[in-house]
Amino acid sequence: MKKQLLLVSLLLLSLAALSMQIAQAQNCEKGNTNNTDYMQREGDKRCEGVRKRSDVAGSFSLISFTIGRIETLGNPLKLEVEVPSSLKQPPNLSLFSFPKNYQLDTTALRPKGSHYQFQWSNFVLEKEQVDPNSLLGIAFVNSGRRIYVPVIFSHGAGKYNIVLNSNIRAKITDFKILKNNQIIYSTNRKSWQPKGQIFFSWDGKTTQGKPAPQGLYQLQIKAQLEQDDAPPEAAEINITFAHDPQWLK
Repeated sequence: MKKQLLLVSLLLLSLAALSMQIAQAQNCEKGNTNNTDYMQREGDKRCEGVRKRSDVAGSFSLISFTIGRIETLGNPLKLEVEVPSSLKQPPNLSLFSFPKNYQLDTTALRPKGSHYQFQWSNFVLEKEQVDPNSLLGIAFVNSGRRIYVPVIFSHGAGKYNIVLNSNIRAKITDFKILKNNQIIYSTNRKSWQPKGQIFFSWDGKTTQGKPAPQGLYQLQIKAQLEQDDAPPEAAEINITFAHDPQWLK
């Protein structure tokens, strides 16, 4: 019975997330680009601005997979997204800053060799006084399945920044990175984490300190989500992501 309730709960969360994505696409309309509302912006086919958020109760998800940070508000701002040549697909990209409810969505990334580049005006970020260090980024390609790829804010960081979001308190009982179903790295956050963002990092090395080779990896996360007047609810995240040790240098 508990398993059935959990499956129903996860299905409802998935439907809610899908509804939010559909609403997001519908709400990206043209407008007066002298203001900072979320809308279509000229030139580079992006939807960007400040928008209201309606959190899904109990949602638990991966919201950022990046390398480095943007330290200052240059103009234009620039980033890269690394995509293995074997995938041959342009990535979908989203950026967020939760303190100011900033969001940017685009698929208009320009290929340059083995990676994709994107640059955009700092107008919204500057006018809303968004700290560039607060920017989170997520990118993926659809190649028969969704494969996450890193958003590179700056080179030479030496590690991936991995951010989860939970709208209720959570314990991360398992955080595992696997290749070919073999665990190469693991950690956890077994104390209760406040609702909001939960930060992890990975330096691209195995638990033995050896560089992990280029390829596709699995990120498996198990959590306990706090419930009012009920035992904690189990939740999982299982994704595939691309890794190359060269990206961290």
